[in-house]
Amino acid sequence: MYRSWTRAAVAVLLLAVAAGSVDAARYRYGRSYSGGEQAGIVITVEGGLVNLRNADLVYATSESRQLVGGGLNQVTPLTPGAEDDLSGRLGVSYQFANGNRLSVSFWSYSTSTSAAADGPLSGQLHYAVGPPIALGAGMFAGASGSPGHFSLMTDTDAASADFAFGRSHELGDDFRMEWSTGVRYARFEESTSGFYDDSVFVAATFGENRYAVAKTIEGDMIGARVAARGSYFFTPSFSVSAAIGFGLLDGEITASSGLTPTGSVNALAQPSSLATIKDDGRSGYTIDYDTRVTWHTMDDRLRVWLGWEQQQWSGIARDDLRDFPGTAAPQNVRDSVVFSGYRIGVSYRF
Repeated sequence: MYRSWTRAAVAVLLLAVAAGSVDAARYRYGRSYSGGEQAGIVITVEGGLVNLRNADLVYATSESRQLVGGGLNQVTPLTPGAEDDLSGRLGVSYQFANGNRLSVSFWSYSTSTSAAADGPLSGQLHYAVGPPIALGAGMFAGASGSPGHFSLMTDTDAASADFAFGRSHELGDDFRMEWSTGVRYARFEESTSGFYDDSVFVAATFGENRYAVAKTIEGDMIGARVAARGSYFFTPSFSVSAAIGFGLLDGEITASSGLTPTGSVNALAQPSSLATIKDDGRSGYTIDYDTRVTWHTMDDRLRVWLGWEQQQWSGIARDDLRDFPGTAAPQNVRDSVVFSGYRIGVSYRF
């Protein structure tokens, strides 16, 4: 984490330098910067429905086999469905009369997804989560000849905290530009649990040869972030805006994936398998996009908006366990995930 805290210290130093240089620039360029604004504390609350995208969760692959001429052998990935879940953001800032602003904000999101299925009537079910086991080589085909069964659930939690210094520019009667620079902390957690079974759900041997699944990925990173927003005012009470933000982060990723025999037959007959990764020399980045329409009171004390946002987190959500050496069913390594959805927010200046 040494590099992470070094980058954070540099970002804080940049805040101090920016505060002085921007204040001096106000006198050099005068009307390029806003002045005479109402000072006060601004509270911001935002919520919305967000969908986790590009998670690339594959629980198993179904391999159907046709033994006669003209038949078609098929391999199908078995994946959980994507769902919209609530996310929230809380922000507190102090707005100075000269247009400067110091702010801190917190964002969080949680979601769960699951899937369960039997394998094909003619073929096999291959597991896709966990390291190789001592027996089976990644294939769950029971002694009865049944194609197997899986039942898995994944919980995902993501959160970020931002501290920033910002500035508002009036670039005409109808257009406003805001920018900020600061520090971002981001955390990503993904945990998968459940089981694979050699037999289909209704088989008499269901539960005899079973493997419990436990997989976790945790990423913690901190670094510098810059952002900008442009707003166009159709009237003093109505505006549209778009924003983009970039964060360069350093930190660590820890991950583990294990299979444990838990069936009535194989619990004592087979060993467990465990793969672990701990890397504190990782770097990543975040890219944020959003657009919204906003209603303002005449004194701009109250704002209410409806918008769309997309966040791309790269590096912090990396899953190297998908292609871990010796994995029976290797997949492409996932490097990033995307949070995308609609939101509604309100801010009030006291």
